[in-house]
Amino acid sequence: MTSKAKKGRVRMGRPPVAAADRRATLVRVLTTEAEHGELQRAAEEASMSVSTWVRAAALEKARSSRS
Repeated sequence: MTSKAKKGRVRMGRPPVAAADRRATLVRVLTTEAEHGELQRAAEEASMSVSTWVRAAALEKARSSRS
């Protein structure tokens, strides 16, 4: 492919994330099957993935406990 052909192409895929917004640390949490079911139901009710729901709930709790 020539450089001329590359210029007109539209990039596909997810747009780049700013370095400050990039998630790079993994937090693992072990749950029972029953606990996981509760998390799944709560996440579904909020139209979120389990990981997004857990992150949001944990951050909300962490931020409110600082006050």
